[in-house]
Amino acid sequence: MEHSSKNILYGLVTGLLLLALCIAIRPAGLAANDGISYFGGYINTAIPYSLAFLAIACSYWGATNKLHSKMLHRKFIIISLRFMAILLVGLVVTPHQIVNPIHTAIGSILFFYQLVLSIWLIAKVYFTWQTLVLVLIEFLSGVAAFYYLPLSHGLLLQAQIVFQLAFGVLLIIVFSKKNH
Repeated sequence: MEHSSKNILYGLVTGLLLLALCIAIRPAGLAANDGISYFGGYINTAIPYSLAFLAIACSYWGATNKLHSKMLHRKFIIISLRFMAILLVGLVVTPHQIVNPIHTAIGSILFFYQLVLSIWLIAKVYFTWQTLVLVLIEFLSGVAAFYYLPLSHGLLLQAQIVFQLAFGVLLIIVFSKKNH
């Protein structure tokens, strides 16, 4: 596994474990329909919530320093990963309970950019049936997240986690590809 893939894997696993901790501390978040951001609004989950986002942001940024020098479209991928890392930090510093419109806009930009980047990655860098399935999972979970976003009850958290998991696995597969 390439070093950039390991960065993404470690960030994704760390982020998911910290979100699991948040869910264990406040299981009401599973039904609150505030998505992952629910956990940023409570003293007992704000730290693991913030660390989850920061772990993933650091993994994106760290992966940019370890991408194979001959990877196709390397500069664009570096810019994209750093942009997404900044958006993740933006989500942490704009709690949805205080500045919901800004937080929602940042989150929407992040998810949209991740989906577009995923489509671009499989079109330009590495296409397999597995990467196509991951993009389809992203699309369907993104549609579900968009549907549940304005509702007071639903599966927003679950849709967001599925989306982020599919995106992370896609990055790991693409960055693990030999002979970029």
